[in-house]
Amino acid sequence: MKVSTYMHRDPVTVVADAPLAEVKRVMEENGFGLLLIVDSQGALKGFITKGALKDVTDWALPAEKACFEARFAVSQEDTLEKAALILIQNRLALLPVVDPGRLVGVITQGEILIALSRALGIGLEGTRLTVRVRNDSDDLYEALAVLRAHAVHLISVAQGSGNETYRHVILRVQGIADKEKLRADLEAALTRER
Repeated sequence: MKVSTYMHRDPVTVVADAPLAEVKRVMEENGFGLLLIVDSQGALKGFITKGALKDVTDWALPAEKACFEARFAVSQEDTLEKAALILIQNRLALLPVVDPGRLVGVITQGEILIALSRALGIGLEGTRLTVRVRNDSDDLYEALAVLRAHAVHLISVAQGSGNETYRHVILRVQGIADKEKLRADLEAALTRER
């Protein structure tokens, strides 16, 4: 999945030569705690936070004089995984999306959660199964073979917790005809000696 699928296009911004009074007005009107600053061609110059405006005494000062450097950004073609890692590792609420020369959008933690939910099939009718598989084994393939034998439709596969010996794999599935038979067959496949 690419950033372009989930980003907000054409975010609200203020141009770098606008006075801080304009920055404050735009932030208050939109309920923003952070506002991106661009130049006249739309290139990202930085950002201003609501907290940074608390000590302002000269509201005529241009925004670019008070903005912070935007050290992180992604492109529309970057993966959501890359955007998520940057957001998490740097404790950011949003991430600018830039194409060469201009700001084209933003991606937030909220969009990342929406994408993750869709990828995992959250909200779709189905059953969530957690299977414990041995690391460095074919256990997951064995579990998938059991699902195929039961004509179960696989919606998503996700890795859960684990240790040096085992890990949990979360399967979201649809179309289980006999839950008890499926459970028994999965247990048999995953406990047999290889």
